[in-house]
Amino acid sequence: MKKSWLCAWLLVSLAVPASAVESNPQSKEVLATVERLLDAWREADVGKASAVLHPEFREVTLHENAGRWQFAAVSREQLLSALGGIHRGDWDDQLLTPTVMVDGPIATVWSRYRFRTPYTEHGVFHDAVHCGIETMQLYRIDGHWTIVNFADTHADCAK
Repeated sequence: MKKSWLCAWLLVSLAVPASAVESNPQSKEVLATVERLLDAWREADVGKASAVLHPEFREVTLHENAGRWQFAAVSREQLLSALGGIHRGDWDDQLLTPTVMVDGPIATVWSRYRFRTPYTEHGVFHDAVHCGIETMQLYRIDGHWTIVNFADTHADCAK
């Protein structure tokens, strides 16, 4: 009995198109929360970022360096401190293909991204760019979505 129930559940799950999952009315609210964080990065606004990050937020990254992947973890405090040390326009993270999945109080946003960090050094403009995959996990707590985890890959990409 258990095995036939599992098989039936898998068949129904596979038959549901991704658009049906993404059409959840809360998907827009989840994506708006993520976009508020990305806007805070573009604006170098620590308060705005702090408002959407859970107190136990954590960021994990795989950086590609000379063909090898290196793991790095960043706490909420480290991220907010770094944000406090930049200027408006120093960070520009663009989600390219966001997919949102929501189930009750938990949500995930998955997307390819392009992150620009333009800067001028010794009078020379540099347009540093890296790309990869970003995923953010959110919980709905007290009626609001809050970002609890951020994970990404960080690799060079074509400009």
